[in-house]
Amino acid sequence: MNAKINVLEIGFHDITAKEAMREVMGYMRTEPVNIVELINSDVLLRSKEDETLKDHVAQSDLVLAGERDILELAGIMDRRKLQETESRLFTRMLLRFFHKNHSRVFLLVETRSDLLRFNDYLEEYYRGIEIVGMEFVPNDPSMDDMILNSINGAEADCVISVLPAPLQEKFVVRNRILLNTRLWLGLGKNAQLPPEKKEKKPFREFIIRLFLKREVEKEKQKKRKCI
Repeated sequence: MNAKINVLEIGFHDITAKEAMREVMGYMRTEPVNIVELINSDVLLRSKEDETLKDHVAQSDLVLAGERDILELAGIMDRRKLQETESRLFTRMLLRFFHKNHSRVFLLVETRSDLLRFNDYLEEYYRGIEIVGMEFVPNDPSMDDMILNSINGAEADCVISVLPAPLQEKFVVRNRILLNTRLWLGLGKNAQLPPEKKEKKPFREFIIRLFLKREVEKEKQKKRKCI
């Protein structure tokens, strides 16, 4: 696999959507669960305050940028990779694979609105995917056993998580060895689901991008001083 790129001390795999799918196909043929995470700006912001979040993300088998802005912050100018990330091509390819193979999927959500949004999305575009179960995940490790029993009893091919950071990362890291599934797909709380209408980015996203760009420049300046 290609070398990683780094944004605010979080490493991303610098690969195309097709290459990422090739990795996932390999994961689907193995027994131990493999973790795939799509990282968005919210995760980068939280990682500035939560050092353990960086460590948890680093334990994933495949870490991909969920937003074009992240690649640009890393200095990636490859037009193909930028377009693929902006169109969420990897997510579309993976969901198409699940749809075609009638894969069994288990959903992890934080709120009812998250559940309805994601369930409606799959029903509209990928009805071939069999949703075999779902659970609301609280920020309470004492509930892990109950949630794991539900996941493992469903015999799902993949667990799809739309939990917020760092809840998502903490849950999968502490329960990895107990998960009876082939793939964990961490999309995150604010996952943008393709296909979607092209709209102007909200002002909040513009401010976040400016902040992250400033933080990246600070990191670069620190490294220059250390040389």
